[in-house]
Amino acid sequence: MNRKLEVCTFNLDDLEIAAKNKVSRIELCINKNYGGITPPYHHIIDAISLGVKIHPIIRPRAGNFIYTSKEINSIINDVRFCRENNCSGVVLGVLDSNNEVDISNCKKIIKESGDMSLTFHRAFDETIKPYESMEKIIDLGFDRILTSGQEEKASDGVSLINKLVKQSKGRISIMPGSGIRASNVDLFLENNEISEIHSSCYINGSFSEKELVRMINKVLK
Repeated sequence: MNRKLEVCTFNLDDLEIAAKNKVSRIELCINKNYGGITPPYHHIIDAISLGVKIHPIIRPRAGNFIYTSKEINSIINDVRFCRENNCSGVVLGVLDSNNEVDISNCKKIIKESGDMSLTFHRAFDETIKPYESMEKIIDLGFDRILTSGQEEKASDGVSLINKLVKQSKGRISIMPGSGIRASNVDLFLENNEISEIHSSCYINGSFSEKELVRMINKVLK
């Protein structure tokens, strides 16, 4: 299987290391302590210049994924910026006050995405009915869902992840993420229908090139 490894980076130094090692793509963020928020535009421009596929996270703030109309407009503007500057994709997710997928606002945002690849991020893990939520996300046209299986760490959510993969029947990529390292990635590689893996490659609180290489050897070789 031709699997892909998406590496999440939170600063330009780590981004350059990931790009040098030719990972499949990079989810570009800042502020790891908040789970990642939208990077500044100059980070996006610098990242694109490295020649690796860049998927910026479009998340205007930390906290929940229920946004005001002003925040939705900010998300739309950020998506437009990414499209106009040739990002390969964007990573986003919007929920309504019931923690269900906000179809209306997602449609508004997607209109600005053009041909970019779309990832619904771990807002999915906050939804109440994961199977129904996956169907809504498929109908919206997303390419993948980043999920920990609704657990803090993906290694504890393997059961739900595998069930989502089975129900998806190839209509969308279910991409495990959160705490995945070379030491536990085999839990996901055992499922031949999982084609993408997400990792920050952090060890002891900082980005590790050695861990990155180990992940590359496990997932891509």
